Amino acid sequence: MTEKNYEPTVSFIMPILNEEKTIKNCLDSLFSLDYPKEKMEIVIAKGPSVDNTNTILEEYANKNNNIILLENPTGNTSIGRNICIKHASGEMLMNYSGHVIAEKNLLKELAVRLQSLSADVAAVGCSNLSPGKQNFVGEVSGAAFLSFMGGRNFFSQNAVFPEEKYTDHLSFSCYRKDVLNKVGGFDPVFWCGQDYELDIRLRKAGYKILYTPKTKVYHFKRDSVRSLWHQMYRYGIARAKMVKKHPDTLRFFHLLGPGFILGGVLIVILTLLGFLPVWVIPCLIVAYLLMSMISTMQITRKPSIVVSSVLFYLLIHVGYGTGFLRGVVYSKL
Repeated sequence: MTEKNYEPTVSFIMPILNEEKTIKNCLDSLFSLDYPKEKMEIVIAKGPSVDNTNTILEEYANKNNNIILLENPTGNTSIGRNICIKHASGEMLMNYSGHVIAEKNLLKELAVRLQSLSADVAAVGCSNLSPGKQNFVGEVSGAAFLSFMGGRNFFSQNAVFPEEKYTDHLSFSCYRKDVLNKVGGFDPVFWCGQDYELDIRLRKAGYKILYTPKTKVYHFKRDSVRSLWHQMYRYGIARAKMVKKHPDTLRFFHLLGPGFILGGVLIVILTLLGFLPVWVIPCLIVAYLLMSMISTMQITRKPSIVVSSVLFYLLIHVGYGTGFLRGVVYSKL
C-alpha cells in the first residue's frame, strides 16, 4: 500500500451522556464503515446517564472487542474526551459524539487524507448535516442552523463548501494524536464548545485544519424546545469564556445575540419614555418575521417549518445572547 493510501489506526473518542435515542444508530454506522475493523477502536467515556444509555453501551461492548468503556463520573464533555485520549491507541483521533451518524467513507476521507498531508495539518473534517428522520423540533432547528439567520455564514461548523479548503473550525474532525497531546488536549473549563477552543489553540500553534466535501456526518439536533434553549444558552456562555481566554478571536457576529437582547430592551425603554414613536416596535417585529421566513425558505419551502422557524430563531438568538451576557458577567476561567 502506498503512503498516500496508508490506513492509519484510528480511535473514536466519545464522551457519552443520556444518548439512548441515538446511540444505537451512531454505533451501527461506525461498524458499517468501509475501514479495516482491526485498525479502528471506539473509546467511550460514560457519563452519569439517567436513561438507558449505559445499558446499551454495555450490550454493544460485550459483543464488540474494539469498544473500550471508561468512566467519566463528572459528565464534563472535555474531561470525557481527555479520558478517552489517555486510553486511545490510535495514531489518529476521531472527535465524535453519540448523536452523530457517519457516512461509510468517513475514515477513508478523513484519516487516510490526514496522514497523506504535511505535519502542519492537524486535522481534517467535514460537513455535519441534519439526518432525514427527526421529530418536528429537530427538523425545524436543523433547517434554522443551516440558514443565514441561524449562523451558517458566520460559523464554519455549520458551513458546506464545494471544495477542499482550510478553515478555522469543524465540529467532527480527525486529529493527529501527537498534535493534540502537544497542545494539551481539551480544556475542561469548557463543558461545550471545547472543540472550537481546541482548534483556536491549534491555529495559534501554527497548525491548519482542512475541510473536505467528500464525506459528511449527520448530526441529530435537539428534539425539544427546552433542550434547544439549554444548548444555545450554554453555547453563549462558552463563547463568552472563549473571548475571555482568547480575546483576539472576538468577531462582530459573536455580539449579534447579546446585541439583539440589549438593543431590544433599549428600544422598548426609549419607546416607553417617548423618545421613539410607537410604530417602531411593530415595524421591527414585522421585519424580523420576514427576514426569518425568507432565510428559512432558502433551505426549505415546507410551510410548517417556514412559519415555525420564526420562533426557533428567536429562541436561538435570545438563548445564545442571554448565555453570552451571563458568561461575560459571571464566568471565570
